[in-house]
Amino acid sequence: MKGKFLSLVLLLGILSLGITGTSRGQSINDAIQAYNNAATTYKQNPEGALKEMLSALKMAEELGEEGAEIKQKAEELIPTLYLDLAMAKYKANDLQATLDNLEKAEETAEKYNDGKVKSRVEKTLPKLYNVMGNNKFKENKYDEAIANYEKAIKLNPALIDSYLGIALAYEKLDNEDKMIEYLDLTIDLGAKNNDLANVEKAKTKGKAYFLKKADEARNANKFSDVVKHLDNALKYDGDNYDIYRLMTINYSKLERWNDAINYGNKALELVKGTAEEKAEIYFLIATAYQKLNKVSDACQAYKNAAFGTFKPNADYQIQQLKCQ
Repeated sequence: MKGKFLSLVLLLGILSLGITGTSRGQSINDAIQAYNNAATTYKQNPEGALKEMLSALKMAEELGEEGAEIKQKAEELIPTLYLDLAMAKYKANDLQATLDNLEKAEETAEKYNDGKVKSRVEKTLPKLYNVMGNNKFKENKYDEAIANYEKAIKLNPALIDSYLGIALAYEKLDNEDKMIEYLDLTIDLGAKNNDLANVEKAKTKGKAYFLKKADEARNANKFSDVVKHLDNALKYDGDNYDIYRLMTINYSKLERWNDAINYGNKALELVKGTAEEKAEIYFLIATAYQKLNKVSDACQAYKNAAFGTFKPNADYQIQQLKCQ
């Protein structure tokens, strides 16, 4: 940018030699001076330089044809000055001012056909909106966080961080449907864009959320709600032994014996442990078979359950059923 400025400073210095002290001449001199002030101060004072450049542009526009060259040169540099000012504000940790000036840089780059600045802003803005979203989230301003995340996504649909941020904000706003929608989007788009870290974060959040809901329902003895929440948790971790174990227990409480058997068998497929560790599941399955009057299956399951703390009860049921 320095080269652009210096060439114009020299040019305008030459132009100014032929200008008289008339009001018109004074106006063009003022425009030249404003431009030159911007040229010599933009590194030390980008904000002041921008104001001088905008002033030069305004005066040049008022001069009409006489100010056409100043107008053209000012328009060429204004997007860059907004971008420089945005970077200065970022270094000063003033994110809102950074964002405001980046938006102006993009607006003026489009207006004055500066493709280079426009491209730089398009790469930077989504990331900044995401940072702004994170900051608003930390301030418990969840609606504002969502608004910033949405702006980031609009500019860069592949910015997976923002989808996850929206999901977490909706959780804080107790909007479960929207939370699930954006968790699922995070997982889907994250997988497509190979963002496995955010995919794992979304799955972990979804599982933890519904396990907590299931625990709350269990404490309230709402077992139908328990299995509904556990089923949702399985969508985020379909190979989790503990969830299948809990499903088996709660379907048994609901006396939905076939479901207890099905989920129990799935738990047995996933558990990696000793026969004693599997005894609880086998005992639940055996009980379900017994309730369904499937004595042979119940006997086999009780025999498998006859380990550790479950052995006395399993042995008792084996005797009662007269298992062979």
